[in-house]
Order: sequence, then C-alpha cells, then structure tokens
Amino acid sequence: MGNPRRVQQMLAIPVEVQKWPTLLSPSEINQVSTRLGPIGDFKDIKSDGYLVEALVHLWDPICSTFRLGKEEMTITIEEIAGFLNLPVQGTAVIFPLASDKVEFCRFTGIKESVIQGLDQNIEAKFLFDRFALRDGFERHRGDFSFTSKEIWDRKRVWVYGLVMAGTYLFPRKDKKIAFKLTKIMYDLFLGINNKPCSIIPTILADIFIACSTCQRGGKFFCGSNLILHVWGMEHFMRRPAIPESLPMSGYNWVITHHKRIDSSNLPCNASDFVDFLTNMTSQNVRWVLDWTNCTKPILHTKASEFVPLWGTQGIMAYNPRRFLRQLGRVQDVPPAVDLTPFVIVFDKGICPKEIPMKTLIDEAWETLSDDERVKYVPGLKQRGLTTPQYEDWIGRSTIQEMQDEPAKEVERLKAIIEARDKEILQLSKSVEAYKGMAEQNKQMYEGEREKRQEMKRKCGELYDQAERVKLPYARETRDSILDRLKSFGNLVRNRLHDMM
Repeated sequence: MGNPRRVQQMLAIPVEVQKWPTLLSPSEINQVSTRLGPIGDFKDIKSDGYLVEALVHLWDPICSTFRLGKEEMTITIEEIAGFLNLPVQGTAVIFPLASDKVEFCRFTGIKESVIQGLDQNIEAKFLFDRFALRDGFERHRGDFSFTSKEIWDRKRVWVYGLVMAGTYLFPRKDKKIAFKLTKIMYDLFLGINNKPCSIIPTILADIFIACSTCQRGGKFFCGSNLILHVWGMEHFMRRPAIPESLPMSGYNWVITHHKRIDSSNLPCNASDFVDFLTNMTSQNVRWVLDWTNCTKPILHTKASEFVPLWGTQGIMAYNPRRFLRQLGRVQDVPPAVDLTPFVIVFDKGICPKEIPMKTLIDEAWETLSDDERVKYVPGLKQRGLTTPQYEDWIGRSTIQEMQDEPAKEVERLKAIIEARDKEILQLSKSVEAYKGMAEQNKQMYEGEREKRQEMKRKCGELYDQAERVKLPYARETRDSILDRLKSFGNLVRNRLHDMM
C-alpha cells in the first residue's frame, strides 16, 4: 500500500483568530454559534496531523469511504451536524458561488479603495484590527463605507463568522480569509427565501474533496482537517469509561473532546496510524458517536440512493446506506451506486458561473429521507452488527480491493507525477517571467549608472568653474563681479535642470 504522504494542514492557528472569541459578548457569540456551532472553541482542538494523513492514505474516492482493513467507514452528515449542534433537514441548500472583492466589501462595509491590490483573500489580522477590537470602529472610521456604530456592531458579528469559517472550516494554505466565502455567510445570516440554511453539506463536501485531491498528490488539505481529526479520534481512540448517557443537544462537544480521548497510547506518526487502522477489528470501533442523532438520518433521496453534496471546492456525493452501523442500524449489503459521474472538482477552487447539477441537487435536498425498512435499535447501536450477506459482500470487496491495489497505486503515482509536472511547468513560467524582469532591471540599472556618471562629470565641471569664479579679475568692478556671479548661478540652475 505504500507509505502515507505528508499532507499540509491548518494546525497552527493565527493568534488573532484564537483571541477573537474572547472579545465578543455571549449574545454575539450565540448569533454565530446558531449558524456555525461553537466554532470559536476550535482553538482548543489539538492535532499533530498524523491521523488525517493516515485517513487520506486509506481514502477510496470512488465510494467516498475510508478502507480500514476489513471495515469501511466515512464521516456522515449526522456526525458533523451533531458535533456542531446544527440542524440539516428542513434547511435550504447553500450554493457557494464564488464572491469577489466587491461583494466582500458590501458584506463587511470596508471601502474598496482600502484593500486595493487584493483579489481573492485578506489577512485575518486586517479584519481583527477593525472588527474584533472594541475601538476598531473609532480607530479605523475612514476605512468603512458607513458612518453608523449600529451598522458596525452588526457587521462585527458577520465578520467574526467569516473569519472563523475561513480558518477552521474552509482553510487556506496561506491562512488568509477567502473572499469567495462571502456568499455562504450571506446565506447563513439572512437565509434563502425566508428559509434557514445549513453549512453541514458544504463542510462534508470539502472534506471529501480534500481527501481525494491530497491522495492524488495535492499538498494542502483544503477541508476542515480538525473536524476529520475529531471524527477519527472519537471513533477509534475514545476512552471506554465515559458515560453513555451524555446529552444529545445543547452540549459543547468541541471543548470537551480531549476529555473523551485516550491519549496514552497514540501512534507516533502517520505510518503507525495506518497500521493501527488497517489492523483494527470491529470490536475496537465506537460505531456511533455520542452526538449522532440516529432517530431519522438521511439515507437517500426520492430520486436516488446517494446524497449529492455541494462544497466550496467542488461537488461530491456519498451513499449513506454503506455506513448504517454509524447510524445505529444493522449493516446489510448496500445498493450499488457509481458516484464517479457526480464528482466535480472546481478549477482553482472557484465555482463556475454556470452551476453544474443545480437542479438535481435542489430536488435531492427537497426530498431527503430515511428508510423505514432499516430499523434503529438503540440497545444495539454500539455493537456494529452486520448481516451474513454483508460479511460475504465486504469480504469479496476486500479481496477485489487487494487485487486492484497495484493498479490503483499506479494511478495514484500517475496523478502525483501529473501534479508535479504542472508545478514544474508553473515554475518554468515563473522563471521565464523573472528572467524578463531581471533583464529589464539590468537595463534600468545600466541606464541609471550612465546617468550617474554623466551627473558626476557635470558636477566636476561646475566645481571647476566655481573655483574660477572665486578669483577676481584685476581692476574688476563690483557690478562686473555681480554679473559674473549671476551668470554662473544661471549656469548652475540650467545644469541642475538637465540632470533631473
């Protein structure tokens, strides 16, 4: 299977982002937490990145699943929704169309002239100075397109949500906040057609896409690595002594995460994590997370057995019927669904103006459904039960997976080589561009050097003439001396004008 690749992740959180929640009132925090969950507390999640690297290595992009030895699992809508205490069913679909600087300025109230030269993103510190600090409005009044402190108070909460989402849910390698998230924030705070929106499908889609792109050679995990880290830790490293009857709603699962994890025997690196996960048995897995609401999960739509997901990086889909054990049900053979046609990765992470599959996604989210034929039995939810038919099916799938592994490894290597070739091509273009700039700079330097030499020569001539002017002629009158000095002064001014 090979060794897992190093995957860059959002692990070191900017100081301003960590400090920001402490500067807001409980009311302001609540306005954001009802839309993004307790996202300000993500700063307390500690990760070294190894588990995420291992999960990326074990990811099957065709089925949107992690292959864990003889088991398969994935992160589900219900698991993210429960972790963040946010609703999904009954909400409108967010289509994260890319926003530009104009829309960003309208959302924040920052004047466009203040952020000239910025195209796609902005530093979190810039927004922190103007919106997090209580005197931000007074200190930077000239940067805003509005003059009302009341408007600033409202925008302050919005911008806080934007920065938290841009850091923890949709991170960038440079740790800046992307303008393209503005449309998502508008939908979350204002709703769509008087209907609330949910961020959960967008988060899940970006995690799936990040797993796929990083496995194909991408260097940065462009999804919420911290949510994926928590998901893995709670499923595979949870302390058994934790009470089973924790509350289902209103409980902050983020800040209490570390209390539930057994950190005494964690794998030391990504390779050890891969070995640990592939050799794990069903009895070692906590199949249903403490916060997962199993009563009425999303298992399919009216039109299909899969659920389409729209993210900031592209479109993905997954088949919830493959992961019934994570929803407190007995796992049977899932319907065969080819998800490949429903996977689209946006070029450079920018959604095109023509929305692909918009009608299909809209209709799917209007007809989300569970399956009454698959009963939920609370007393059996942690046993991870399966049918004999499923065991036979997963066994054959595992054998087939092992047979296909060499071919898949070749495909992965091809994808990595293609990605490297693109990088080399881009570097070559950059080198050529820098060569041209260097040649221009050299010519400018030569021109300036010649100018300096000419200026030195002319200055020398002026100095010689100044020395001669100091010596008076024999029997020279006072008026003659003044005329001579005046003529010399005019000469100096003309020379200086020529040299400028």
